Amino acid sequence: MGEGAAGPRRAPKQARARATHATILEAAARILDSEGERGFTTNRVAARAGVSIGTLYQYFPNKQAILVAMSQHEAERLRREVAEGRDADPVHAALRRLIHAFESRPNLRRASVRAALQASLAGPDAAAWRAEAERAPALLPPIDALSTLETFVLSRAVMGAVRAAVLEAHPSLYEPEFEDALMTLVDGVRAIAAARSDAAETG
Repeated sequence: MGEGAAGPRRAPKQARARATHATILEAAARILDSEGERGFTTNRVAARAGVSIGTLYQYFPNKQAILVAMSQHEAERLRREVAEGRDADPVHAALRRLIHAFESRPNLRRASVRAALQASLAGPDAAAWRAEAERAPALLPPIDALSTLETFVLSRAVMGAVRAAVLEAHPSLYEPEFEDALMTLVDGVRAIAAARSDAAETG
């Protein structure tokens, strides 16, 4: 079975299938936690999950698809938390969630980010991943007075910085200074947008 970039197969709907799907993902996470990507193969994942390799392939065509599914699940969780958030500063809270996602599983996060980027650029699921990328701004709550284009640029700048820090294993990723640096960027954009809005109202 090829190992090119591809997304997961159709999401399972029945309870038993969902349980098997979740078991496979957790088995993959545990292997990545303990051994990194060198020990991560579909055969190892199937054995760790207690399923046959044929069963695994019913859900995931290759190991990259497993990583893509993990990335998608985490992004959806973050979007849900942003939508449900009641924080004093929802933008700051959303940044903190984005930075600390998968914090306890750095090998898993690095591998899933790499697989997601690969899937978005090439392969049979590239178009679907580009559509998924359009939802990226939802990882940050709306910011008043920002245009659609400005929201796009800001969200990509924030996500790009986090992804780069993950892939490069930057030592400051989980330090307050990294969060502060991103907030400086966001606050600068917010201030410019607010000033522009005030000028438009008084002009």
